[in-house]
Amino acid sequence: MKILLINSFYYPSFVGGAEISVQLLAEGLAKAGNRVYVLTTGPANKVYRVNRVTVISLKQRNIYSTYNGASNVPGVFKSLWHFIDSCNMFYHFSISSILKKISPDLVHTNTIQGLSPFIWKTIKDNKIPLVHTMRDYYLLCHKCSLFNNCKNCETLCLPCKITNNIKRNFMPYPDHFIGISQYILNKHKAFLQIPDQFSNVVYNATKSLAGVQGKPVTEKIHFGYIGRVAEDKGVSYLVNELVKLDSKQKSTVKILFAGKGDTKFISQLSEKLQGIEYEFIGVSKPADFYKQIDILIVPALWNEPFGRTVIESLSYSVPVCQSDRGGLKEIYDPESSWIYSPDEGRLSALISYILSNRSEIANKKKNCVKHVEKFSVDSYINNHLQLYQQVTSVKSAHHKPRTYPVLYNQLD
Repeated sequence: MKILLINSFYYPSFVGGAEISVQLLAEGLAKAGNRVYVLTTGPANKVYRVNRVTVISLKQRNIYSTYNGASNVPGVFKSLWHFIDSCNMFYHFSISSILKKISPDLVHTNTIQGLSPFIWKTIKDNKIPLVHTMRDYYLLCHKCSLFNNCKNCETLCLPCKITNNIKRNFMPYPDHFIGISQYILNKHKAFLQIPDQFSNVVYNATKSLAGVQGKPVTEKIHFGYIGRVAEDKGVSYLVNELVKLDSKQKSTVKILFAGKGDTKFISQLSEKLQGIEYEFIGVSKPADFYKQIDILIVPALWNEPFGRTVIESLSYSVPVCQSDRGGLKEIYDPESSWIYSPDEGRLSALISYILSNRSEIANKKKNCVKHVEKFSVDSYINNHLQLYQQVTSVKSAHHKPRTYPVLYNQLD
């Protein structure tokens, strides 16, 4: 099968878990004997190959490029960028040309911010079967998070209503929708009516590391956090909970933070962490990071679409102390992890419990690999191939968009 995957970013550009998942999918499909192409955005037009996958990078076409940094862009231009991105027609002819040249049997879109859902129309105009995976909340929220002012959004704010009103006009084009968790699929169904027969869940995957034993438990318990070191990732909540421990327990823990973060924000966290051994190690390779910790803490305040760091940690035989937000609850395993609601005092109480019941750490370490087998790359690839075959076998997968009503009243 000739397959074209589309994602906003691709190797060597990484933003988060979506890029890891799409690369695993692309390389797994290629390994299974398929011809695989990836279409992505980049600072310039470019074609290159990575592990048997042909990558086509298109220069971003909007009023500015996110590759040049958007932190200093005035708010009015950011708003205009998102408005254009809701229906960006500037890629139409170049993508049509690529589709004609490749002639894929199926196109599978993933994150599409920067490309816009208008590409769905382009794909179906070329009469190609189309699958879309919802890896974030882009179709509902132009920030992709449904999270604002440290709170999860239950309804759409006015700016998101405006962009969503445009995007939902393209919803009939995909032949099938995939959610990376039941949570994210249900969240989209609550705003956009996606029939059950045109949707299903395919969980993300991680490579098996069955031979990795994990760090031996010592007198000082090493906790870890990996990801962007920022307020909206729950890092302040994590620090505030750690400082609630009594002085005796504080002396028995160390916390390692891996990932990028604002220097001023890290300095503020460091001041709070007095009395607790800590280290900000910056960007770290997973293999280097996980061998240094006993337990990973996932302090998510927002409704994670999935929670890749959970299964990644388990693959290194490191149990997880995880929030119950969003899709995280679906991948929780009581035999290998602990779960809590990220309310004040809940995480500190759980950490205190773990420090008083250390035998649980070693017991849970033994069960990590068993649970993570449910998220194997082989199953991940097979699930997608089975779906692709179903979609391409349906004779109605042509340029005429599938039609069904949209729930306008959910946005009122």
